[in-house]
Amino acid sequence: MRLKAQGLAARIYFAFVVAAVVPTLVAGLVGIYFSLDALRRETLQHLEQEVGSRADGMARFFDQLASELLYLASSSLLNDVASAIGEGRTSIQPSVRQRLERDYAAFARAYPYIYQVRFLDAAGHEVVRVDRRDERLYTVPVDELQDKSGRYYVHEGLEHEPGQVYVSPLDLNVERGVVEQPERPVIRFATPVADRHGAKRGLLIINLHAAFVLGQIQDMAGARSGTAFLFDRSGFFVSRTADTTQPVPFRMQSVEALTATMPRQLLARILHRDKGTEVLDDDIVAYAPIGVGRTLADRADAATHWALALAFPRKRLFEAVFNLYLLYGVLALTLVATAVAGLLLSRRLLGPLELLSRETEEIAEGHFDRRVEIRGGDEIAELGRRFNAMAARLEQTYRALEGRKGELEREVAARTAALEREQQERRELDRQMFQVEKMTTMGEVAMGLAHEIGNPLAGMKAVTQMLLEEPPPQPQRAFLERILGEVNRLTDFLRTFHGFAAPRDFHPVACRLEPVLDDVMLWTRKEARSRGVTIDVVPGATTAPPLWADPNRLKQVLLNLVINAIHATPAGGRIEIRPCADPGNGEGAEAGVPKHRFHVRDTGSGIAPDVLPRIFDAFYTTRADGTGLGLAVVRKIVLQHGADIEVESNPGQGACFTLAWPIAPRSDPKAEGVLAGDSELSRAIADG
Repeated sequence: MRLKAQGLAARIYFAFVVAAVVPTLVAGLVGIYFSLDALRRETLQHLEQEVGSRADGMARFFDQLASELLYLASSSLLNDVASAIGEGRTSIQPSVRQRLERDYAAFARAYPYIYQVRFLDAAGHEVVRVDRRDERLYTVPVDELQDKSGRYYVHEGLEHEPGQVYVSPLDLNVERGVVEQPERPVIRFATPVADRHGAKRGLLIINLHAAFVLGQIQDMAGARSGTAFLFDRSGFFVSRTADTTQPVPFRMQSVEALTATMPRQLLARILHRDKGTEVLDDDIVAYAPIGVGRTLADRADAATHWALALAFPRKRLFEAVFNLYLLYGVLALTLVATAVAGLLLSRRLLGPLELLSRETEEIAEGHFDRRVEIRGGDEIAELGRRFNAMAARLEQTYRALEGRKGELEREVAARTAALEREQQERRELDRQMFQVEKMTTMGEVAMGLAHEIGNPLAGMKAVTQMLLEEPPPQPQRAFLERILGEVNRLTDFLRTFHGFAAPRDFHPVACRLEPVLDDVMLWTRKEARSRGVTIDVVPGATTAPPLWADPNRLKQVLLNLVINAIHATPAGGRIEIRPCADPGNGEGAEAGVPKHRFHVRDTGSGIAPDVLPRIFDAFYTTRADGTGLGLAVVRKIVLQHGADIEVESNPGQGACFTLAWPIAPRSDPKAEGVLAGDSELSRAIADG
């Protein structure tokens, strides 16, 4: 069908072009102008906000370090040391030194960028020092402590009053008069320490690795493909560019080096702590001061302020402008395409019968949402309305059928999932029953062996002891004593069978974890101390809900786990008993039994991956003096109580045994009282 110049289709088409294309073209031209201006202003604003946000973040970090330093300096232990120095004592007690070293190591561990914490006396001699070397904390021995009386930050720090914070400039760390290699840029925070009379007796200093600060400006430069600057109060700066991929030597430069690219007035505003954005010939420069928080504002001198600046290539802004021009070019092409589409549409307006035919085919293919729009009051328009009514009824019927189909599918899926859960629960129950029967059978065999071997051993021991009562010749006596020792060793080995072959019946009650842990700590404290191992019960483990357990069996589980951890942990290691981060009170909800999760973690040698699957097998052990029954007993007791046990370990990183124990359905005061009494009796025996 051709489009006639005087026909209705032509008039519709030209009206469409005038109504759609012309207003859009005018709006586009006006929009280009205002969009370019808004883009420039928004880019400058975002750049200024970005630099200001970075500066505020660094200020908050510095202020937090200052607050922590003051808290560390306010300890009564450090005050006692300062008073002892004031009384003329030249050394401090080893126990006091160790406590200070532990406090400083804990502080450095909490802040990865702190690599040195030390206390100097008023003469500049180091008294206590903790370093971070190769990502590990190192306590410096007394004979390696240094004299820092010649360093500028010692004199400037001691000029402050106790309770004030001194912040040094950014420079390189110097050890024994030589710049440390590899270079380590550092910022020092220091505060004087006074004795009981208020006299300054020393200086507490923490060294912040300036890699944190340099990393911030490196990130800022990379985010904008520009150059970031950090200015200090003395008119020097350090810079990083976006293309810096390798470590660069640390070098502070004078601001005079920037006068070739930045006006002196701009540099003066940056150094005088102004904030803003300035457009230069080649760059856009945003700058902001690194302010101070409340702690540094109240407790530091006024010369602790630095500034950040970011030079952003100006051409990057115009690249965004060019992208905007491209957008409007695409819009113009879209308008042309719209005009062509209008031409095609006008031609189709005269073919309603063809439209009805095509839409009828769509309905026949199952597309019941198709409709036709035919304006007018003639027979064709009425045919179009009846076609739409028919399509609506067909669509309604189809939707109803689809809805019913969905309901049936969901019902089938729900029943299938229920059957799968039931099968899974049944398999898990069968597995646990098999494990219990397996452990019980092995226990009965072990008890039989222990009984059959124990009786002859008792006779052998009695005969040997009788022979030793009469004075035999010296060679025979040595042989008899060796026989007696081997009999005792074998007797101790057989005694471990009793735990593995414990009777099936047990008596669970509602018991609290706290008295059980008290007894475990009582019986393991001496052995842990002799091996140099620390056992910590983290707060929260003693406030666990009452557990449904036989107290003696639960105590045996924890004793076995803690004793194994003691043997696996070297001197200086740590064992931790604490609730899990996710207590898991809802665990086991599908079985109607909530459980409390807690773990026993050590810092020992860990368990090899090939050994880990077998640690709960009876008679399997990697220790020369082990029986291989300790963890087998643990697993047996856990299964008897319907609890769960999991273990995670990596060689050299310790091991973690996690217990998920059923929570008692209600409190049992009688059981709790019995446990509390047992704990008090144990303490009385230990103290006596």
